[in-house]
Amino acid sequence: MATNLRDAAILQDFSVWINDVGKIGMAPGFQPPDIQIETEKFRGGGMDGEVEIPMGISSIEFEFDLHTWDDQVWTLLGYGPGSMDVPITFRGYTMTANGVEAGVVIETFSLIKSIKTAKVEAGKKVDMTISLAANRYRHEIGGTTVCDIDLFNKITEIGGTDRTANARKFIGLSY
Repeated sequence: MATNLRDAAILQDFSVWINDVGKIGMAPGFQPPDIQIETEKFRGGGMDGEVEIPMGISSIEFEFDLHTWDDQVWTLLGYGPGSMDVPITFRGYTMTANGVEAGVVIETFSLIKSIKTAKVEAGKKVDMTISLAANRYRHEIGGTTVCDIDLFNKITEIGGTDRTANARKFIGLSY
């Protein structure tokens, strides 16, 4: 954890990989997924107010941009068998003011929900926004996994702790 601005890690650069094909120089930006916990309000007998109780993970949605008319992305647009498991990976690195570097990897298995193209003009680059919904999300910083969520297999590991291990055991899942 950064204790002052000199220790703060700033993302320096990144690339996008789709199905293990690098899009280096083609992806000018990406919006990492929001990881949100679904909650329900609860007020039991004798309580003076409500509390929110965690009830699982919201849909893991995110998007990234490409500066190219990418035929690979078009062929992976989600529909049919295998469309929910397209491997999309973001690789980058952070650096502190002191020059300390750390690799950052965000791996997902996702459904490509939409491809939105900007207005097409002759002689100009094409901008595409790719919107995704992930069923598997893993975030690594400096070689350490900080978050690993696998919705189909009921795995939610945050900060090195598997928060759903007991739940899997209680419902009869053995992994």
